[in-house]
Amino acid sequence: MRAINKVTSAAAVAGLAVALLPGVAAAAPSAGPGPVVTARPGVGKSKVSVRDVITCKITAHNPHYSHHAHAADKHRVNVTADVKCSKKVASIRLKVVLYKNGQKYKESGWKTATGKNRVSQNAARRCVKKQTYRAQALATVAFPPGYRPPTASGTAWSASVRINACKKS
Repeated sequence: MRAINKVTSAAAVAGLAVALLPGVAAAAPSAGPGPVVTARPGVGKSKVSVRDVITCKITAHNPHYSHHAHAADKHRVNVTADVKCSKKVASIRLKVVLYKNGQKYKESGWKTATGKNRVSQNAARRCVKKQTYRAQALATVAFPPGYRPPTASGTAWSASVRINACKKS
């Protein structure tokens, strides 16, 4: 079962009105592409062109056995996440958390990109076979001066993935 959290701006409000569409599962965070954060030029703009809107998508990719780390004592489960914006923004901060069987297993540090439109980050730790892994991406976007809201945050979740074997297929 996959659900989507989406954060969007309301056209009737000069700033950003945030509406969160809840996931289908009530007990667990929703899986899927993650939220989309949007900002529009602020005060003084009576009509806003679609070209002026900045949209940023937060994605937590599914955990996987890391084939590129396949070497002696390098069996790793890896997860990546990214934030991609339609235009360059003031800054993007991204952190990735890897969970094993619902417990925090590895947390990356914050990665920041300034004056860019994208950033990616990963978290990796020793692979333990026959376990279920899930990833969470936490992001904050600071939009350029004059955009409303000035910042927006969101969280994305990957699907839960069972890794039965920690070896190269």
